[in-house]
Amino acid sequence: MTLDTAAQVAVSALIQQQVAEGRQIGVQVCVTQHGRVVVDAVAGTLGPDDHRPVQPDSLFCSFSTTKGVAALAVHQAHDRGLLDLDAPVAKYWPAFGQHGKDKISVAQAMSHMAGLHAMPDPFKPEYITDWDAGIERMEAGVPAYEPATATGYHAATFGWIAGGIMAGATGLHIKDWIRTEIAEPLGVGDSLYVGIPDTPSVRERLATLELVAPGDGLPIPTDHDFFKARPPEMFSHFNEMAFRTACLPSGNGHFTARALARMYGALAGGGSIDGVRIISEGAIARMSRVVTDDVDRVLLSPLRKCSGFFAGGDVAAVPSLFGPRTSAFGHPGAGGSVGFADPEVGMGVGVTLNKMQYPNPGEGVTLDICDLIRRELAP
Repeated sequence: MTLDTAAQVAVSALIQQQVAEGRQIGVQVCVTQHGRVVVDAVAGTLGPDDHRPVQPDSLFCSFSTTKGVAALAVHQAHDRGLLDLDAPVAKYWPAFGQHGKDKISVAQAMSHMAGLHAMPDPFKPEYITDWDAGIERMEAGVPAYEPATATGYHAATFGWIAGGIMAGATGLHIKDWIRTEIAEPLGVGDSLYVGIPDTPSVRERLATLELVAPGDGLPIPTDHDFFKARPPEMFSHFNEMAFRTACLPSGNGHFTARALARMYGALAGGGSIDGVRIISEGAIARMSRVVTDDVDRVLLSPLRKCSGFFAGGDVAAVPSLFGPRTSAFGHPGAGGSVGFADPEVGMGVGVTLNKMQYPNPGEGVTLDICDLIRRELAP
């Protein structure tokens, strides 16, 4: 695809500059607006030790950007009458109701209010790759606080919560739902995976991450909820095939920016793109409906959390990746990836990258990219 729009030229120049300055290794940026691709840019290489150039079909592990895809699955199930966001999780997943978790609603659980943010300590790699064990831990889990009375980012555990809800409500594994109800209908079945197939054709398209754990160097006690939710030891494994092929709907989605922009472009377009409808128009407002904006116990800042998404708008004077419009929604990922919809201007955005970094609030390569996109296309 060849684009010569002003936005394409500007974004291409920016990401090439970021690579030249050492602020990126490899990066993809794609934007759709009113159903049309208006930016489709790549720069850099597939990894710190893989000097092949990034291609538009290169696959990047995008960490919590995956949560937005899982959230769409849950909203689709609601839209089809298979579950009610305001009903208790235990209605669809009775075993989840143990230890005082019987009343928390689907919307609240998807908004990180279940009190189940902590991973087992000490961390072991099989805690991520064993799906059934993860589901069982959520069922038997004792909340860190009374569910629905506080919020704390469920960095890894969100995936099993979403998966348990979907299995109980639909009878399908969330990985299968994502493939058949999101990826394949949108025509991105080969570029939107939650758990990749271990095949040569996919392996050769994989970007390698420069791995840095969140919180590295920050003055946060090692026993804080921040590290309970995101054990630093976990991040060193994400380039391994066992992690890439596992199903972790909270954090190991492998995407192209094109796939993310197409999915969010559909959501920005009232639920459809190119005549393909993935959810009703009426569902879009629910996706950006804020469930809680309390200070997050894990991330230490207030966040506008929806049912599985984050909402746009500046928070505590810190600019949002999604921009100033509170109707925008999506999800960022550790290290800098992001996907979001901005329905008021019909825009879907996807950014994937492989140099993980954690800039100060209101700074960073991804915010620079998103701000430029808005200046060019949607002030």
